[in-house]
Amino acid sequence: MVGREWSEVTVKITEALHPLWHLWRNEKHLFEGRPLFVTPPWLGTWKSTLGRNEAFCLLTANGPLGTDGYCALKVRDTEGLFAGDPKVCDYFDVVIRPGREEVVCRALLQTARQAGLKTLDLFPLRPGSTVMIHGVPVCRALGYTVSVKPIDVTVEMPLAESWEKYLQSLNGKQRHEVRRKMRRMEEAGNVDFRVVTSTSELVPALELFFRLFQSNRDDKARFLTPAMQKYMETLCHAMAREGMLRLCFLYVNRSPAASALCFDDGETVFLYNNGYDAAFARLSVGLIQTIFTIKDATERGRRRYEFLRGDETYKFRLGGREVPLYRVRIFLDAS
Repeated sequence: MVGREWSEVTVKITEALHPLWHLWRNEKHLFEGRPLFVTPPWLGTWKSTLGRNEAFCLLTANGPLGTDGYCALKVRDTEGLFAGDPKVCDYFDVVIRPGREEVVCRALLQTARQAGLKTLDLFPLRPGSTVMIHGVPVCRALGYTVSVKPIDVTVEMPLAESWEKYLQSLNGKQRHEVRRKMRRMEEAGNVDFRVVTSTSELVPALELFFRLFQSNRDDKARFLTPAMQKYMETLCHAMAREGMLRLCFLYVNRSPAASALCFDDGETVFLYNNGYDAAFARLSVGLIQTIFTIKDATERGRRRYEFLRGDETYKFRLGGREVPLYRVRIFLDAS
C-alpha cells in the first residue's frame, strides 16, 4: 500500500476491495446517484469471476473529513481502465464526495501518474459523470492531453407518480399500443407477474431465467458461456444479499413465458437483461414483461427507470430517452 499527499488529500493504492465495503456499510450516502456498476457488490462479483486474471488497483482518497472518494481500475502495462467489463457494465465513473471533486481529481491523477500509469482509458461515461464534469477540465488545467469521443447511448426515463400518469406521459400512439398489447395478453388467459428477491429462491429461478434467456436468440446463447453464467449467478446472489435484486417472471396460464433481470437501488430500477419463450411470441411477452417491470417500479415509488445501453426501438416506444455515452482518454505522460 502506498500513500501520496496532494492538497490535503492522501491517496492510498491497494489491490484489495475491503476499503469499499467499509464505505458501503458505513457511508452509504456516498453511493447515492452513482453508477450501479462501481458499487462494491458489483465490483466484487467482477473481481471474483470475469476479472480474476486482471490486475486490480483501487485508489482511495482520504481528506480531513474521512474518505473523499475512489477510483477502481484494472491495469494493463502502463494503462488504466475502469475495473469491470464494458460487455456487462453499462457505464462507469469515479466516486467523489460532493464539493471535493476538483481536489480529489487532481490527487487521483497525480497518484496514477506517480504509480507509473501513462494513459487512462475511461469508458463508457455518462455526460453528467464526475469524470466528464470535473475530471476532464482538471486534466486540461494540468496540461494533460485529453480525448473525448461519443461511443454509444443508454436509454432511461423518469417515472411518473402512478401507472396512469405514466401512460399519460406517452404519446397517443405509444399509449394505445401499450394498452392494446396488455388487453390482448389478458384475453389470452391467466397472467401472473412474479418477482424473486431473496437468495433462498434464487437457484431454481436462475435456472429458469437462463433457459428463457437462451431460448430464442442465438446471440444470447453464444453470450452465455460458462464463465458468463457464473458471473451472472454470482452477481444475482450478491445483489440479493444487498436487497437490490428483482428477478421477474411473466407466467401465462401457469407457463413461464418471459423473464427480466432487474436491479433496484431504491431510486432507480435497471433493466439488465431479459428473455422469453418463443412459443408466446405472438403475445409480445418480452415487451409485456418490460411493461410489467415499469408498472412495478412505478407502484413502488421509484423515480427513474433505466433500459440501459443500446438504442433498441422498444425502449423509445415505452417512453425512454436517449443519453449519450463517452470515452475519455487521458495521456498522463503528455503534459
